[in-house]
Amino acid sequence: MSSGEINKKRLFSTDNQISKLGFENSSARWIKENSVLIALAGQGKTRGTVAINEISLTSNQSIAAIEPDDTLDSGFLFQNLGKRYEELRLASSGDGSRGGLNKQIISDIKIIAPSIKEQNTVGSFFKHLDDTIALHQRKLNLLNRLKQTYMNALFPQNDENIPVLRFVVFSEPWEQRALKEVSERVRGNDGRMNLPTLTISAGSGWLDQRERFSGNIAGNEQKNYTLLSKGELSYNHGNSKLAKYGTVFALRTYNEALVPRVYHSFRTTDEASADFVEFMFSTKRPDRELAKLVSSGARMDGLLNINYDDFSEINIMIPKIDEQNRISDFLRKFDETITLQQQKIDNMKTLKSILLDKMFI
Repeated sequence: MSSGEINKKRLFSTDNQISKLGFENSSARWIKENSVLIALAGQGKTRGTVAINEISLTSNQSIAAIEPDDTLDSGFLFQNLGKRYEELRLASSGDGSRGGLNKQIISDIKIIAPSIKEQNTVGSFFKHLDDTIALHQRKLNLLNRLKQTYMNALFPQNDENIPVLRFVVFSEPWEQRALKEVSERVRGNDGRMNLPTLTISAGSGWLDQRERFSGNIAGNEQKNYTLLSKGELSYNHGNSKLAKYGTVFALRTYNEALVPRVYHSFRTTDEASADFVEFMFSTKRPDRELAKLVSSGARMDGLLNINYDDFSEINIMIPKIDEQNRISDFLRKFDETITLQQQKIDNMKTLKSILLDKMFI
């Protein structure tokens, strides 16, 4: 009986696991532990990705597995090939954007290696560094999840006026207010065009246009930009994957800056904290109100059809100013801790990159 005539039922055992016969008649193959794996195909940045497996596993033809012999340390090989990620991608096609790697390309890769003893030492050193980076990344992920948990608890759920978690000195119910009752619009500028020109990223907040777009993209429109002062806010009513109904950020990193006129810019009154308003919008609690204002989705330029007057009339739930400040201070400390943790990870990754350049030929 040919492989094409094999009864498919025989390829799987009664518990729906692939049988020995099924394995033998599939493209899967067994890969020993401590093999170095290379993705031969894939979209985006997948192709050329290098990994090392700590346990035995199976894979198909889209993964190349290299099992080092006694003259080559798997940890050393993993770091060597990982450092050459762009080289692997470019080897698969002229510009690295299409095509795929294959076994011939992989087998032609030249590895310059020292003695096996030195390879072991180098591989162990970088494994320890990778483990440390992974540990700090897990801590960062935990901090982000913990912050999100606190935010969900510190702000009331929809239709409620008391949060689940509260500082003990506060007990009064929160009040529903129209945003315009605790804010006023900011627009226009005083003609100074040498101020930082900023844009809002849903994931990163305020960014200098020169950093995000490698230049100031305002052009002639800059004369119409809004002059924003420290502590004032802007609502970018652009639709994105991270912020379906836009996002609000307060200006903190500059004393003054120019921001696009299409943003709805405003300042809070003495009854509201700018930081609190920013955190409140990041909880997505106001999204239900914003959704009511969207009549026809996003425009061609990606902006939601929400004008300032309608935006300012949305209802928000806020406590007294003292409680707003306590919540904001608490969450801001979380942000500072998260930023420091991210900087640690970035610094270690930079150090690893420098060491790879110096320790590999």
